[in-house]
Parts: sequence; C-alpha cells; structure tokens
Amino acid sequence: MSQLTEIKITSKQRKFAELLVKYDGDKSATECAILSGYPKKTARIYASRLQSAKEFPKVANYISLLREEIHKKYMSNITRHMKRLDELSKNAESEKNYSAAVNAEVSRGRAAGLYVDRKEILTGSIDKMSKIEVADRLKDLRNRFPEVIVDVSHEEIESQD
Repeated sequence: MSQLTEIKITSKQRKFAELLVKYDGDKSATECAILSGYPKKTARIYASRLQSAKEFPKVANYISLLREEIHKKYMSNITRHMKRLDELSKNAESEKNYSAAVNAEVSRGRAAGLYVDRKEILTGSIDKMSKIEVADRLKDLRNRFPEVIVDVSHEEIESQD
C-alpha cells in the first residue's frame, strides 16, 4: 500500500489536496477549496488552514507527497531526455520533417556532450596595451583595411577646420 492511501483524511480534504497539486499555479487554493465542496464564503480560510502543517498535518503531508510524485513523474534525467529526443526525431523523420528530425538529433548530441560550443569573446582596451602593441595593431589594421584607414596627422585635420 502506498503512503498516499495510508493517510487518513476526509474525501473533501483529499479532493482539495489533489486539485491544489493538479492546478498548481493555474487555480488558486481558494478556487480549489470551492471545487472541493467548501463553502464560497469560507473557502479562503479553509484553503489556508488545510495547507498548514500545524493545523492539518495529515493534509499538508498528503499535499507534499502528491507534489513529490508529480516531481518524480516529470523530472528530467539524461536517459528520459535522450529517449524523448529519439522519439521526436523518429516521429519527425517518419513524417518526412527532416529539419525537425535533424534538430532533435543535434539536441541529443548536445545532451550527450558530443558537441562543444566554443565562443571566444575578445575584449580589450587600448589603455591596457603597450606603445609597441598599439603601433603593431595600427600597422596590422592599415594592412588589413587600407581603403578605410587614411594617414593624416592631427595638424592636418585641425587646419581643415
């Protein structure tokens, strides 16, 4: 017998807990209490109290166990993830949707560590360069972009103004 069936709570409390976990985030606890049969006028109070481990420890424990089961059911692990991507790939391929099949396979490869995303971020500042490094860099830029870089002294620019 599972832990859930061993917990002795009323059917209304059980329904509240199950709805609370089922609609987690989609419905408020108050709405779940109303759907469970608690009066609208006092549903907010019941919703709050039923979740309290001090006031209703069995109901709070039941809610906790339900959430654990949901977590286990939907928790992702590498095996489940790889299996799901494989299913998606095969289904896409059978539908002749090769782009989706390739994407699923690439995702499987990434999950398995077969691909390495390598990014180099080169940042620098002229302030951190020596005079020789600056001169070398300018020489390199002049060679690479001769049409863009024009050799003009600051005196020539000032005389044009």
